[in-house]
Amino acid sequence: MPKLSETFLAGLVSPAILKAIEQDSLSPVFLDLQACNALEIRYDFFEQAEWESLSARVRRVAPQAMQIGTIRLKRDGGKFPDAKAVARPELWEKILEADEAPEWLDLERDCLAQFADLKAMAKPRGTKILVSEHNFIRIPNDMVLKTLVDDLRRVKADGLKIAAMSNSEDDCDRLYKFTKKNNKYFDLFAAFAMGDTGRTSRLWSLKEGANLTYGAIEAAEAPGQIDVMTMKKALDNFENLFSKSDTLAFLDKFRQF
Repeated sequence: MPKLSETFLAGLVSPAILKAIEQDSLSPVFLDLQACNALEIRYDFFEQAEWESLSARVRRVAPQAMQIGTIRLKRDGGKFPDAKAVARPELWEKILEADEAPEWLDLERDCLAQFADLKAMAKPRGTKILVSEHNFIRIPNDMVLKTLVDDLRRVKADGLKIAAMSNSEDDCDRLYKFTKKNNKYFDLFAAFAMGDTGRTSRLWSLKEGANLTYGAIEAAEAPGQIDVMTMKKALDNFENLFSKSDTLAFLDKFRQF
């Protein structure tokens, strides 16, 4: 499967962000949206009555951005009730039947039982499936990471995302090795660490072969997340960042605390 050649910086669209730009085209969030060439629509943050229109609304304010639609479960850091996970296929179907729909949908790895049905629904629309794995405790070992890739290749997932908590300065190296070896199997690939010691990985993973990373529009939604404007500045200067220490030093220049 040929990987997409473009590198994607994704920002998260929440109700407050969408409302701000819809009410005022000169809102400060406009610059943040323009810095992103991908946007994650967090459906679980919105009232369900709004879901069918969300893709069209985001398309109007950010037509340049590829969309990733996500209904994140609570156990993976979202707001959608875990007990209602089985209800999501019907909700996905309504999203996909709307006039506008995301180019990608994000499904948690522990919900792979829903993958075949979601893929069948998404295929006529041309929407692809990104399978994500979140670990808020540690970066998985090599065997667990290999199993992740094997599972996703077996079901023919289009994309892979792993976000795992970093607990030391060097435990992200395992993710870099994983990225370098496996990015070729997926159109869209993200593998980075959360937490303070994982900040650099949100950029350096791209040097190792990933083509998707995330930044914060306004408030950070994940530990160690970096604001999109700083991420954009780093990406614009990427050819001059030759090492992980270069990248960390660059990020520290813009650190706000």
